[in-house]
Amino acid sequence: MFRAAAVAVTTALALVAAPTAHAEAAPTLPAFVPYPSAWTPDYSLFPYNLWQIRVTPEQVAAQRDACQWFNAQYGDLAGQVHGFENFLAGAGDDWSAPGVQQTADVVTANLKQSAAFLDPRVHTLYITNYPDQSQYSPLYNGDSFYHLWYQYTQIADKIGQELPSGQIHANVVTADVYGNVIRESGICNGA
Repeated sequence: MFRAAAVAVTTALALVAAPTAHAEAAPTLPAFVPYPSAWTPDYSLFPYNLWQIRVTPEQVAAQRDACQWFNAQYGDLAGQVHGFENFLAGAGDDWSAPGVQQTADVVTANLKQSAAFLDPRVHTLYITNYPDQSQYSPLYNGDSFYHLWYQYTQIADKIGQELPSGQIHANVVTADVYGNVIRESGICNGA
C-alpha cells in the first residue's frame, strides 16, 4: 500500500512537471529575483502614447520585474496548474486519492510564491483617474498582469478549499486569457 501511494505521488509530480519546458526541473519553483535591464515599455499604441506622461519610474520598474518573472516562470507555473487540474479531474475530484494533496501543496506553494512576488508590482501598475475614481494602468497590458495575479490568488484559494477541478477550471482558463494577452502582445520581449 505504501508503495502504491509512493507511485501515485511520483506519477502526480510527473504530471505536474510534464507540461513545463524542463521536465527534469524540480516541481518547486525557485524564488524569482528581478535584475536591471534596458527594457522599456511600449508607448506606441493609443492611448498609452498619451498616458506616457503619467507613468512613474516605479511603474516602469514594476512592469519590467513582472515581465522578467513572466519570461522566467509563467510557462512552468501555468503547466503545473494545468497538470494539477487534470490530475485532480482524473482522480474524480477525490482529494483523498493518493498524490492529490501532495501535488496540491506543491502547486499552491508555487502559486502563492508567484502571487506574493507580483502583488506589490501589479498594485503599482494601477492609478486612479480623477474625478470618477476609476482605476487603469497607463502601461500597455499592465492591467493584464493585475488580472493574472488575481486569478492565481483565486486558484490557490480554491485548491486550499479542496474544491472540484471544474470550479478551479474557471480561474485557470481566465488566467490563461491574461497570460496569452501578455505573451502575444510582446510587451515582455527583452525584459
